[in-house]
Amino acid sequence: MKFNLSKVKFSNKDIREEIIIPNHLTPKLAYLIGIHVGDGSMNIYKGVDYLITYTGHIYDEYDFHIGIISKLFKEIFNKKISITFDRRRNHSSLRTYFRSKAILTFFHNALDLPLGNKKDIDIPDIIKKSNMGIKRSFLKGLADTDFSLTFKKRHKEKHYYPVLDCSIKSKKLYYSLIKILEELGFNLYKKTDIVNYRNGRRLLVNIININGKDNLKLWFEKIGFNSSKHLTKYNIWKKY
Repeated sequence: MKFNLSKVKFSNKDIREEIIIPNHLTPKLAYLIGIHVGDGSMNIYKGVDYLITYTGHIYDEYDFHIGIISKLFKEIFNKKISITFDRRRNHSSLRTYFRSKAILTFFHNALDLPLGNKKDIDIPDIIKKSNMGIKRSFLKGLADTDFSLTFKKRHKEKHYYPVLDCSIKSKKLYYSLIKILEELGFNLYKKTDIVNYRNGRRLLVNIININGKDNLKLWFEKIGFNSSKHLTKYNIWKKY
């Protein structure tokens, strides 16, 4: 699928850095869109500062930010990006960020990704209208950043029962995800408007759980992970 690039704007810095903007959707770009929907944010400050940011855990997700996110932006856009670390007491985050008018206006105007708050974010139409291979790449990026993989005891001694779950604020994203996951054959537990608390704030979230060994086997057959955070847990569970 080709993009409408008429509203993509380049700054002088973008031109000097030889930023590249893709003109069609690929599996790698779909995967990056999934990462952005999961962990990304972007906004324009004072009309001149075009900032895109990805946050993660300083230990669990360092390899992912260095080895996946940074490399994707270099490969797709020819953009070198920076990483900073927050090592204050009780803080354990890292931030991958960069500034680019061309990439931000591409994300916003060509891909229809929102500026600022993502409370009403949805899977972009270009993903929804694409083939299942593109949808699977998007899901992989989203799961690498926004899903949690755990193994529960369920009244046994070992943590044997796999649960892949996500908590989503946006109802649009919630229902769009359910549609694709059910098309792929997953059996889901889903529930809306669950009260959750984060940093002392009361939030309403919508949850999707993909439970059990059969679902996990199907996940690795059709989607999989790139994140070492998930793969390490899976490999330990598989071994023991």
